[in-house]
Amino acid sequence: MTDRKLHILGSPGFLIGLLLLLTNDFVFKQQFHNGFTGKLSDFAGLFVFSLFWIAFFPRHKRLICISTAVLFVFWKSAYSQFVIEGWNSLAFFGIQRTVDYSDLWALLIVPLSYFYSGVSAEVHVPRRLVHAIAIVSVVAFTATSYRHKASFNNQYQFETSRKQLLERISRLPRENVNDSFWKGGGAFEVRFDDCISRADIALEERGNRTVVALKEMEYRCPSKPDPDEMRLHFEKEFIDKIREDPVVRSTEVTDVWSTSLPTPTPTPTPSR
Repeated sequence: MTDRKLHILGSPGFLIGLLLLLTNDFVFKQQFHNGFTGKLSDFAGLFVFSLFWIAFFPRHKRLICISTAVLFVFWKSAYSQFVIEGWNSLAFFGIQRTVDYSDLWALLIVPLSYFYSGVSAEVHVPRRLVHAIAIVSVVAFTATSYRHKASFNNQYQFETSRKQLLERISRLPRENVNDSFWKGGGAFEVRFDDCISRADIALEERGNRTVVALKEMEYRCPSKPDPDEMRLHFEKEFIDKIREDPVVRSTEVTDVWSTSLPTPTPTPTPSR
């Protein structure tokens, strides 16, 4: 215990950062539904995460800060997908994250954690309180990675061809769609910058019409998801947007890509 600086866990800076992280994940995200709350979690999370480990291993605080930054870059990149899929294949709670490289601005807070760990006042923190704060911290670190799924069977018809509908959908994301979007089959994944983070859809051309079928949605905040609220969010931020003329980029839709490459066989239209 003499090699540790557990007083950091009871310091004002750490407690404020921890409170901000919890309040943002459990309250602000559900209330405001915007990109700022996601960035706030990254800044507060990196600050308290670095300090948490420095409190237990103060002699290695430089290594801790560097490792935290490297792991954060890896986590926010597409290269971490195999780790997420491997974890989710186990019988534990599911995790997920949104690939958004603008989140890397939060790395600017890591040097502040390093500096703060050296200047925080050494106040006495009872061992039981340290244990309680540590447990709450672990819950806070994992809260934004929780994943809840809900299945749906809703269909939305568009009086347009599949190609024309894809062109409309391609205008929604904040970033340009990749090649697999155009070459893919009938299954697509829509990512939202919100607690309601993902929607799995299928596109099927039926004569002169195209049907969008909502299959599954994913909720990433620690509060209990409401399937009706999830469906309404999908309709507002995706279905209603692509019905607009002209279609403009959405502030909520971050990515849309195909999850199946083979082109589906069109369903024949019944003769009347």
